[in-house]
Amino acid sequence: MDIKQLKYFVTIVDSDNNLSTAAKRMHLSQPALSKMIKNFEEEENVALFERNQGKLSSLTAVGELFYEQALDVITTYDEMMKHLEDKNGFLKGSITIGIPPLILSLVFANFLSNFILEHPEIRINIVEEGAYELKKMLLVNEIDLAILLQPTELAATEEYTLVEDELYAFMSTSNPYAAKDFISWEELAKEPLALFNDTFMIHHLVMSYFDKRNLKPKVKIQSGAWDLLLKTTFDTPFLTILPAPVKDFIQERDYKAVRIHNPLSWKVTVCRQKKKNHLNIENFVLDSILTYFSE
Repeated sequence: MDIKQLKYFVTIVDSDNNLSTAAKRMHLSQPALSKMIKNFEEEENVALFERNQGKLSSLTAVGELFYEQALDVITTYDEMMKHLEDKNGFLKGSITIGIPPLILSLVFANFLSNFILEHPEIRINIVEEGAYELKKMLLVNEIDLAILLQPTELAATEEYTLVEDELYAFMSTSNPYAAKDFISWEELAKEPLALFNDTFMIHHLVMSYFDKRNLKPKVKIQSGAWDLLLKTTFDTPFLTILPAPVKDFIQERDYKAVRIHNPLSWKVTVCRQKKKNHLNIENFVLDSILTYFSE
């Protein structure tokens, strides 16, 4: 097993050997986890888990020993990476941050440009993906920090709120609803909608809210590009639901942002895994982010 697979194994054990629970925590498929364990056992000719009717029930004696050793290896690996960075200097190196495209455009562009100019010795690698992919990457240490919306539904992570606002309905200025100060969820459900696809948390927040109100919205277009969603409303009956800060990027002669009755909150958070030791560069970047947004 590599370090990533070791962390999969530990997560399974920490989830009471429940593959379904572990898969949800890591945002992976249950069959993929099951196959990983089965392949390892077959290749090494060992049994890590006792099984009851095909389900993992408990660790074998070998599995218990392997679990304890896996914890030691993971701790040693994290400490080794921290010591390596310490030797190279406090403010040198790189860090990988996962950010959904919308949040990157609306919230993080200014921070990144200022930070990069002030700290040229630090390289920031940006991964642009939807929330579900970023959660999985964070849990297996493919990224150091993830910028996500609440609720993140992540366990064993540190989370800090950076920005809080509302979701608005955006439409063409020719749309009849553009003359209103507010629009209701019932009215939104009657109109053709362009929404983020299901790899984005906004999609799930909005659809869940419709479902709680027993409404079936007419979602006709789904995309991961917020500017495309906005453009679909131009001189059409389409409406889209986007964070309030998008107002700062629209042409008022073409588009109108209308508040929603009983609005959904849009909370942007920065997340990282809880560890005994974090790299100094990671702590520095996180502190810089928190300071920037607190001001």
